[in-house]
Amino acid sequence: MKVKTSISIDNEIWMELKNLALQRGKDISSILKDAIENELYLDLDKSLMKYSKYGRFDLDFDPIKPKSKISDLVRSMRDDREGRIS
Repeated sequence: MKVKTSISIDNEIWMELKNLALQRGKDISSILKDAIENELYLDLDKSLMKYSKYGRFDLDFDPIKPKSKISDLVRSMRDDREGRIS
C-alpha cells in the first residue's frame, strides 16, 4: 500500500532533484523512495539489535570467490550507490 505525503523542500534542491530525475529517466517519487530506503538500511544494525536477546547479533554467510578484481567490484558498488543517492 502506498502513502501519499507532502514535504517542504528548498526550491533549489527541488530543481536539482527534477533534473536528476530527467537524467535518469525516472520519476521523482522513485528517486525519493530509493533515497529513503538507502537511509533506512544505514541503520540496519540498530534495527537488528532490537531483536537480539543477547544484545548482539552475528550475520552468518558463506564467503564467495569474486569473478573479477576486488577493486573493480568495490568501484562498481560505489558508483552504483553514488548514482542512487547523489
